[in-house]
Amino acid sequence: MIKLSATVVVAIVSSMFSVAASAAAQCEGPIRDGNTWNLICAADDTHESEDDYQCDYFISLTYSQGIPDQQEATGSVSPGQSGVVIWSSAVHGDDTDIVSASIASGSCTR
Repeated sequence: MIKLSATVVVAIVSSMFSVAASAAAQCEGPIRDGNTWNLICAADDTHESEDDYQCDYFISLTYSQGIPDQQEATGSVSPGQSGVVIWSSAVHGDDTDIVSASIASGSCTR
């Protein structure tokens, strides 16, 4: 019983540290700004390291004809930066318009 409790405590503490580390940089959106969809990222100024965060996301798109698509968005964000656009796409394409965009998955890591 004691061994199980110690294992549970270690798992909880480990998950707390991984959540704190991943919460230091994140992306929001995509946000429609006029005729453009943008995925915007920011990173806390943690003073732990000057290393950039590498962000890798997949964006789910729906076109006006109901056709789904997915695009990869990658880029880097320095500690203390905000408003960094790592993905952008025009609303009006050659044959169809993007009517919705959302984050399917992704994260920023060092």
